[in-house]
Amino acid sequence: MKGIVKWCVNNSPAMNICMLAILALGAWSLTQLRREFFPYTALDEIEVEVEYRGASPEEVEEGICQRIEEAVRSVEGVRRITSRAREGNGLVTLELQAAVSEADVQMILGEIRSRVDQIPSLPALAEEPQIRRREPRTTALNVGVLGPDDETIDGRLALRDVAETVRDELLLLDSISQAEVLGVPRYQIDIEISEHTLRQHNLTLQQVADIVRRENVEIPSGTLKTESQEILLRGSNRQNLGEEIAHVPLLTQPNGVVLTVADLATIHDAFTDDSAISRINGRPGLPIDVSTTQTEDILAVQKDVYEYVRNREMPDGYELIFFRDRTDDVEARLALLSKNGWQGLILVFLMLALFLELRLAMWVALGIPISIGGACFVMLYTGQTLNMVSMFAFLMTLGIVVDDAIVIGENVYVHRKMGKTTMQAAIDGTVEVMPSVVTSVLTTMIAFLPMLFMTGTLARFTTVLPMAVIAILMFSLAEALTILPSHLAHDKSFFTSSLAWLLNPLKPLSWLLGIANRACCGALDWVQRTFYMPLLKWSLKYPVMVLSIAASLLIVTVGVVRSGIVPYIILPRLDSTFCTVVMAFPDGTPESVTDAATKQLEDAFNRLNQQCIDEKLTDNPKGIATHTHRAVGYGASTYGAVSSGSHVGSMTVSLIDTGDRRITSQEIVARWRKEAGRFEGVDYLSFGAGPRSIAAAPIEFSLLARNEDTDQLEEAINKCVARLEQYPGVFDISAGGRPGKWEYRLKIKDEARTMGISLAELSSTVRASYYGEEVMRLQRGRHEVELRVRYPREERTSFASFDELRVRGDDGAERPLTELAQVDLGRSFSTINRLDQMRSITISTDVDEDVGNAFEITSDFKANFMTEIQQEYPRLRVLWEGQQEQTNESMNSMYYGFIAVIGAMFLLLTIEFKSYVQPLLILAIIPFGAVGAIGGHIIQGLPFTLFSIYGLVALSGVVVNDSIVLIDFINSRYRSGLPLKDAILEAGERRFRPVVLTSITTIGGMLPILMETNRQALVLIPMATSLAFGLMLATAIVLVLAPTLYYVTTVFSDRSVELPVGESA
Repeated sequence: MKGIVKWCVNNSPAMNICMLAILALGAWSLTQLRREFFPYTALDEIEVEVEYRGASPEEVEEGICQRIEEAVRSVEGVRRITSRAREGNGLVTLELQAAVSEADVQMILGEIRSRVDQIPSLPALAEEPQIRRREPRTTALNVGVLGPDDETIDGRLALRDVAETVRDELLLLDSISQAEVLGVPRYQIDIEISEHTLRQHNLTLQQVADIVRRENVEIPSGTLKTESQEILLRGSNRQNLGEEIAHVPLLTQPNGVVLTVADLATIHDAFTDDSAISRINGRPGLPIDVSTTQTEDILAVQKDVYEYVRNREMPDGYELIFFRDRTDDVEARLALLSKNGWQGLILVFLMLALFLELRLAMWVALGIPISIGGACFVMLYTGQTLNMVSMFAFLMTLGIVVDDAIVIGENVYVHRKMGKTTMQAAIDGTVEVMPSVVTSVLTTMIAFLPMLFMTGTLARFTTVLPMAVIAILMFSLAEALTILPSHLAHDKSFFTSSLAWLLNPLKPLSWLLGIANRACCGALDWVQRTFYMPLLKWSLKYPVMVLSIAASLLIVTVGVVRSGIVPYIILPRLDSTFCTVVMAFPDGTPESVTDAATKQLEDAFNRLNQQCIDEKLTDNPKGIATHTHRAVGYGASTYGAVSSGSHVGSMTVSLIDTGDRRITSQEIVARWRKEAGRFEGVDYLSFGAGPRSIAAAPIEFSLLARNEDTDQLEEAINKCVARLEQYPGVFDISAGGRPGKWEYRLKIKDEARTMGISLAELSSTVRASYYGEEVMRLQRGRHEVELRVRYPREERTSFASFDELRVRGDDGAERPLTELAQVDLGRSFSTINRLDQMRSITISTDVDEDVGNAFEITSDFKANFMTEIQQEYPRLRVLWEGQQEQTNESMNSMYYGFIAVIGAMFLLLTIEFKSYVQPLLILAIIPFGAVGAIGGHIIQGLPFTLFSIYGLVALSGVVVNDSIVLIDFINSRYRSGLPLKDAILEAGERRFRPVVLTSITTIGGMLPILMETNRQALVLIPMATSLAFGLMLATAIVLVLAPTLYYVTTVFSDRSVELPVGESA
């Protein structure tokens, strides 16, 4: 290694070229990295979806879901199978095991396709199964198309046409690949013919559908070849419009008169009966959801959409806006991280300049952009992105990255003071501390390895963190061992002279820094002489007292953690730029009821907006909102969607920037909930702020039962909901298994069986009469339009029309339906969920963390209530989900990984120190970092979060580094022949400065985040608290406890060393 350092010192120009190349490559890579909020992650899930129009959830469950589950349940590599049966639709989701590779995913996908294709008995009216791998998309923002206040069919069609034109133009932009118009009902052509007309002409709905299907065709008829050309022959009578289909012939009377569709039926070429109310800012409007995929930059999408909206000229009466803008949050948070990064970088340089010689400080600080630049190239090459987590890694390492350079630089200057030339001092000073520096950096890298092997949902978002940190540390180590010595070896060179000439205007600043440097160095020396050295001598005189104090700190900290004084949450809730409410009434609720409820929400927010103006919570005269979107027929919730239909409504409010209001989005949601009051009959109501985070619902679990135990399942669910409502802070409780639409259930009579009429024939007749007999699907541009034959609306909306339904038997006679079947009234679920081939109902709830803690509530609920439920209903199973299980799943793997890391550190330190005891005393310092971190959270009044744990991981590496440097120097002095106490005191004196300086720079890098008042920084402050406060205490512990432990262990292992009088072994 000495040869490498010597070569680098002797080839300073080559090192400078390498340095400039890394900086240039890093700067280019930084501009190429895609930007997003959280890291993109591919969800290893495969979906099998089947449309079964008109079928009830039970029919979909039995005919679709159960059969697909049975077919795919033994596929290798599948971790869990879940199903969802809704009216007319079945979806089976297969979650794959975490260890499967991309090649395995494709093999599993092929195996699932093969098995689904082999299912022999899917319902005849079910469509072809759609099998796909789930590709996650992230909503960037919504573009709103506002139209005139015209609710006629023509007005709605015109609005849809304009919205689709805008959508097409958005998709032409290079940065956008995903855009979808929301809330548009499907278009449909209905041939409505009454039962009286059918009887009059001896027809059935099925016969009419067959005739239209046969007549409305386009059939290739071959080719005609002539001497000069080839001509295609085609029989074409295909009609796509209702007015054209009206002329299709149905039958010919005995007198030769041809009766067409228009003669016997009424044609409706219009929207379906589905509810779809969408009003933006009080006007009819349609939102266009613009989403991003793995390959797209969310801020590039924002830029292009903003420019398009500003420049797009709309027809008279139409307006184009954007709202529900998630890019604002991304841009604000990335800007906040960038600002804190620059501030931290400046502070680190100032710390270095105040305690090191200015030239050394400059060369040491240069390692920061080199290391980050190299890491940016690695991230670009490995397909990572610039997001909250990766930028968090940059911030975390700002102060850590210079630790190795500080140790090497300080030692080089010590060798200069011995009278060596600058070149020889650079070589000897670097080589002397190289083993401890390399070991220190390697231990820090190893400390981050458990994050690479985390499992579960959280692991998908954290992989980039250890990857970025390890890359930064690798480049930092390489720079400190090669580029830094080459700079320190040459006081004057072309490069340094050119740099000095460029910085010449800053000479007055250099003079001021020189004065400040002498003052700070003098103060540090005074602290060392006055406080540290006497304390170290006292510690060596009374080691038992020091060890007792240290043990007491650990015991008190354990007690504080177990007492719950510092609560744990995965992530704090950040202020956002939009709020969302979604509600669902019982399935089948009329559109008018849901419309009135959403208007109640809108009125409540308008009152809240005026209150915010009156209370001076914003200086904006229009209040806290920029846009509102009220919808009926579909919902867009923070924690997931509910089924669409007339019973579903939602409202989204886009807020002004966080800096323009003195109320958070969470406070707005809380006041909005209170202002809105109660909604009679609502089954589901959820208020949320901002997009869903990586964390799951605070409390979530599922109860599972077999189909025959459904009654017990419902009883248990009701009891669980009642118990959860008693916990303070719990709100927006959602229990799956909401009632569906009322159903008329047919039960065939014995008389019908004797006539040879089956239940299938009865059901088919009823389906055709009310749902309609599908003729075909027509293509109009990109839209698929259903053509159906059905009864007129007035005959489809009353049970009385059942008496008019006729079923034709094998003998040709037609009999009333009510003579052949018993009709009962019943009700089932709107959605049937299944898990592991059992019915499941999920309960999820939100928690106000200012009032209650989700983890404490979950623990109490499990221990004091759920055990009783399981005893009362032993046939039920419980599957815990939510934040606690999410944390357990990911953190358990991290804990096991951390144990392995401790073992790896111990092995590495054993190789370095050739001892069993010294690695143990170095590792014994790690828990004291946690002591300081817990204390910091108490002082700051912060909860312990996922990012707090990241701070602890970084802290363990820094603490170990300081211990290694100190213990290594004690060893070298003790082996050189100095008495044990003298060796320890000299090491303390020599290593005090670099140990304190590495801590000061690390804390300095975190200081801007600790001092940040922006509410967007709430996610980062716990991390900075763990690292900064933990390091404050750990530094003192390292400087005092490590030498004391070394002294005690050496005394016990080496009997030639005598304890001072009054001490006991």
